[in-house]
Amino acid sequence: MLGTGLRDVAAPFLPRPFSIGAREDDGRLGFLVRVFGAGTRRLSAVKPGDELLVLGPLGRPFTLLDEQSAVCLAGGVGLAPFLFVGAEARRAGREVRIVYGERSGDRVFDPKLIRRITGIDPDIRTEDGSLGRAGLVIDDLDLGDRPQLLACGPDRMLRACADLALRHGLPLQVSVEEHMGCGVGTCQGCVVLSAGGEWIKSCTEGPVFDAGELAWRT
Repeated sequence: MLGTGLRDVAAPFLPRPFSIGAREDDGRLGFLVRVFGAGTRRLSAVKPGDELLVLGPLGRPFTLLDEQSAVCLAGGVGLAPFLFVGAEARRAGREVRIVYGERSGDRVFDPKLIRRITGIDPDIRTEDGSLGRAGLVIDDLDLGDRPQLLACGPDRMLRACADLALRHGLPLQVSVEEHMGCGVGTCQGCVVLSAGGEWIKSCTEGPVFDAGELAWRT
């Protein structure tokens, strides 16, 4: 969770949830920020030397299965955790692919930056075909080696990924994008419906879930 400095209490007051996108050997962390509203606009204007209030790491992360390759399916800013996952997996000698989708080419984060952080050339998809391959992240995937699937993005995309994994009998972990007001399970603003019909907190029991743990509403 990232927020403004303690001396700056102007709106927006609540912090914002972000995935760790990168880490350096000297302990520095990197975050991928896209401006959506007032909070991300202020974060995007942070300069070297500014102070931020940071709480984390929080929740449950992605877990790579032993002896299995992985395909990371990223929609929009859902790319962020896969910068970290991809880099860590490559350090460990694991085979990982990143399939990254946006609505249009002008929204695509710099492929050279992705490659520099992860060592992976991303398979870029755009819905309008203006950059990379035309289509969605689930279109025409090579699943011949029966990889583990990891997904982060909008709910509609995650539902499509769950359908894909079910059809092919592949393990799938998803990171939900519910808004987290507190990050520690107090405000209950980030609940999602479990497959058993119970409401569970994505900040403490997620945000990463096995796809079978959730109820995929249509």
